[in-house]
Amino acid sequence: MKTILVTGASGYLGSHLIKKILERGDKVIAILGRPEDLSNEFPTNDNIKVFPCADINNIDLGHVDTLIHTAFSRGDNLEGLTSSITFTETIIDLVNTQDIDSIINISSQGVYKGLLPGQKVTENGTISPDTAYGLAKWAVENMFKIGCQKQYTNIRMASLSANARFLSFFVNDVILQKKITITAPNQFASIMDVSDAVEGILAIEKLPISERKTIYNLGPGTQYSILNYAESANSIGKDYGFMPTKISIEDCGKNSAICMDCSRLELQTGWSCKISKDMMLNKLFTSIAY
Repeated sequence: MKTILVTGASGYLGSHLIKKILERGDKVIAILGRPEDLSNEFPTNDNIKVFPCADINNIDLGHVDTLIHTAFSRGDNLEGLTSSITFTETIIDLVNTQDIDSIINISSQGVYKGLLPGQKVTENGTISPDTAYGLAKWAVENMFKIGCQKQYTNIRMASLSANARFLSFFVNDVILQKKITITAPNQFASIMDVSDAVEGILAIEKLPISERKTIYNLGPGTQYSILNYAESANSIGKDYGFMPTKISIEDCGKNSAICMDCSRLELQTGWSCKISKDMMLNKLFTSIAY
């Protein structure tokens, strides 16, 4: 039986990771800001221990096989990103001083330079973040490279469908029969479902530590334009009894694109994304409409 420590445990990705780890019969140490957020969700499970971030330096963790670091501020709020970087310093000290064999850090595809539609970036691709969030993730990767004394892995992950707010906006607009306004029809996005993300992360965690690479891309390996996502929402909405709504284009000229080549992970573990774009939109219609 393994013991996995998860930071950001009450977050969207962290909570889904914990459920999957518990399902396979392993133990979890959950670190989060408000322990009641998670202890309420797993009130009777003996395989999980929940601790607040504030106590992290005073906890005797015992042996930990892998720490999965998901705690990080979303968006470009500088105060939140600064706090996230500071907390990561604490995590690196924790890994170095306690009985923790390895760490998996969740990074972002946002560290890469944007590409042309149809192109894919490998783990050796050009680093050129165009957001504060992407730059902060790149800084954290370098913190592990410089300061971590244990085996570490950075996972550059695609955006999750639940966090891609424009998808929810499109689905809401179809349900409410409101016009969908698109300001970047030629911007391309690569988005994945949280269940695929969890399976990919745990596929890496299951590898012998000595076989894990320092960097993996984790994503669907596909990209679609923002306009295509809107058109798909309109089409799928018909299956739920909603008439297609008008799509209005007000092009602001933004045309970035990102899509990662995930063959390194696929070849080493056999993992690949199972949830398609249409399946993700179907899940959003089900959760929002019902």
